[in-house]
Amino acid sequence: MNFDAQILWGVSIAQFVAALAIIFLGFAAKRIIQFLFSGILKRQAEKTTLKFDDEIVQFLPGPLAVIVQIVIWRGAADLLALPTEPVDIATPVAQGLSIALWVGFGWLLMRMVDVLAGALARASAQTESRLDDQIIPLIRKSLKVVVFITFAVMIIQNLGYSVSSLIASLGIGGLALALAAQDTVSNLFGSVVVFTDKPFQVGDWVQFGSVEGTIEEVGFRTTKVRRFDKSIVTVPNSTFSNTAIINHSQRPIRRITMTVGVTYETGATQLKGLLEDLRALVAGHEAIDQSFHFVHFTEFGATSLNIEIYCFTRSTVWTEFLAAREDLMFRIMALVEERGLEFAFPTQTVYLRDEKWAEKAGRADG
Repeated sequence: MNFDAQILWGVSIAQFVAALAIIFLGFAAKRIIQFLFSGILKRQAEKTTLKFDDEIVQFLPGPLAVIVQIVIWRGAADLLALPTEPVDIATPVAQGLSIALWVGFGWLLMRMVDVLAGALARASAQTESRLDDQIIPLIRKSLKVVVFITFAVMIIQNLGYSVSSLIASLGIGGLALALAAQDTVSNLFGSVVVFTDKPFQVGDWVQFGSVEGTIEEVGFRTTKVRRFDKSIVTVPNSTFSNTAIINHSQRPIRRITMTVGVTYETGATQLKGLLEDLRALVAGHEAIDQSFHFVHFTEFGATSLNIEIYCFTRSTVWTEFLAAREDLMFRIMALVEERGLEFAFPTQTVYLRDEKWAEKAGRADG
């Protein structure tokens, strides 16, 4: 057999067989790399306490295998020496392999960004501040956007287009684009406000406008708030530039205010005794903060003598706050019962007028 004989596009049988062998070698190299990472390297990474090497083994084999495979296939294309005339076969094949190689490198850098972000997230978890926990997702997204744009420009250049002329042609629509991006720019400035003024952090219970819930994620354009009904509200960051934000998580103590109303049958001495009992209760309660509180007889109500109790719980946790307030109310009920008093409730007293008596009274006045 004549191995130098040309069978297609001026390619000899020997070149064709060698190229075919190299193509199969590319498939084999991809499998070998995946086997190394999923087998030997994975077992070695599991022996260490570091998470960094585990993420490398998890994220990098895919793009590395593709890159090695494309490089080997480029060798096969060079060996075939594909013709450019009368039909240009070499150029589209070379461009396709180059684009695939750039995509592989871009994929590799994307995965390296994930590895870096994972390491930064573990480092931020060791700090008390939660601000860095918000910044890390933004860093990950920003780096991925930079990688994508960079490799997109390289691919466009590889296709033979002039990037500078493309950018210049886009300048005609720059004004329209800027006008359309006003909301995006205002949202970006809103995110700057969030990171500089720090009105809240991830996990804080906040309230602004009609939105109330816990901060779940802060992005460049929007912030996601998990409402207490478990639904998600996506809020544009521009909202925070001109809206009052109530951060319930930043209060050190939590307020209890209540009015205790007793009946008008209660005498002054009995009311004073009850006030002394209530003041002692608040002052000695283990869940009540002692920095500021008061108990006072404040009002002759329509149907009751009103006592106002104003104090704060030591804990700001919702369930603990509810338990403290509940215990306080049960103890108040017990004190009222011990004094032999009664809680007041809305009542009405109806007086029936005696018409004959009123007539006699009128005559006497006359």
